[in-house]
Amino acid sequence: MKKNILKCFAIGLILTISSCAEWLNVEPRQSIDSATALSSEEAITAATNGIYARFRAVALYGRDFIAIPELLADNAFNTGAGNRLVGQFNNQPGSHMSNWGTAYFTINQINLVLKALGEVELPTTFRNRIRGEVLFLRALLYHDLARVYAYDPTADIPQFNNGGVPILENGSLAVADVIYPARASVTEVYDFIYSDLEESYSLLQNLGNQRSPHFVTAGAVAALFSRVALYRGDYQRSIVQADLAMASGGATFPSDPVSGWRTPIHPESFFEIVFTTPDNIGVNESLRATFMTRNFLNDPNPASHGNVVFSDGLVAAFPEEDLRRQLQQRGLAVNSALTEINKFAGKNGVANLDNVPVIRYSEAITNKAEAHYHLGQFGSALTEINKLRVRAGLVALADITGPQVLEEILAEKRREFAFEGHRFFDLKRLGRDITKMNGVLEFTDFRVLGNLPNREIDVNTNLVQNRGY
Repeated sequence: MKKNILKCFAIGLILTISSCAEWLNVEPRQSIDSATALSSEEAITAATNGIYARFRAVALYGRDFIAIPELLADNAFNTGAGNRLVGQFNNQPGSHMSNWGTAYFTINQINLVLKALGEVELPTTFRNRIRGEVLFLRALLYHDLARVYAYDPTADIPQFNNGGVPILENGSLAVADVIYPARASVTEVYDFIYSDLEESYSLLQNLGNQRSPHFVTAGAVAALFSRVALYRGDYQRSIVQADLAMASGGATFPSDPVSGWRTPIHPESFFEIVFTTPDNIGVNESLRATFMTRNFLNDPNPASHGNVVFSDGLVAAFPEEDLRRQLQQRGLAVNSALTEINKFAGKNGVANLDNVPVIRYSEAITNKAEAHYHLGQFGSALTEINKLRVRAGLVALADITGPQVLEEILAEKRREFAFEGHRFFDLKRLGRDITKMNGVLEFTDFRVLGNLPNREIDVNTNLVQNRGY
């Protein structure tokens, strides 16, 4: 028993005992013996599907990466119902994102698949496709880890910077294979992400969009690359990658901002997490239950807590004529005086099973707009951001320049991506203080960064905890 616990405690820096026996559970539900799991095309496909399934975890895109950034920032108010995510709303020390364990466990899975791809005789197209997909997924996980636990290249506090996150390139199934790396520098982490995305794009660029958006395509890779480059301050690269994403055909830009949220698959999605019946997170932790008191858009009766709702500031950020106000509605029961988001309102006909867009076409537009701003290309920045404004029924901006352009871009992005998990990370990468209903979180405050799990520090003495924890 002690040996089994140690194995779980070590592999991939996860330390989640149950996960060790579960990593090869895949969709469709089946179990594969670890000794033979990655020795065939069928088994590698199943294991890769299992990797995709990990992104449905509550700690990743099942809830936390969508809901918690709204609470950490100024977009959301927590009603306190069920005492869920109250610490995050109050920015209490240690109440932050908690993706470390799930992310590193999934990275370990990816590394094992990558190893098998180099050892098993496989068709070239199959090998390239799977390798391209999992490299993208690894890049997404590492960027999300860096966003939570490290300062961004564009907004650093050198005296408080304890580095990025550990980089693990090799998978482990045996305790003897586990390594305990120190935190790589932020530059090293971004170099690693760039390398994964560059190779991923080269492998997928000629394979089409038939598997989009629930599997990785070249358009998704370019869209994520545009995001990562923006965070790095690599603005020309961000523009180039955004253009590649939009030209890929992997997503579209509907003529109105609401209709995409009323269909099971969002037409803007370059990549989205699919939920099917066996994956129902339920009435306690799903996005629908977190954001709404209803099960469906027009339900007359309350069905759940809906504890994460609009802040007063976010309500006021939407002009009366903004068509995106259709994505807001008054809650029910104790939320009857509060504004809820209905982007995840059981639109596929089953409560708590809404797919989750991770990267949308609109983000490629806002990435381009902001990158143009930072390059001093104010006219081009306005051209891009006006695409969102005009679609939403707002007047196009003109005759503004300088810092006001950035403020308009951030305001538009706040409206367009309300309750999609962007706001906190946008303010953080720009070094902004966050003014909330319950106080101000200054950028220099240690609570801006997440705390590395103490159990990781205990096991890996090479790790340095973030300041204040």
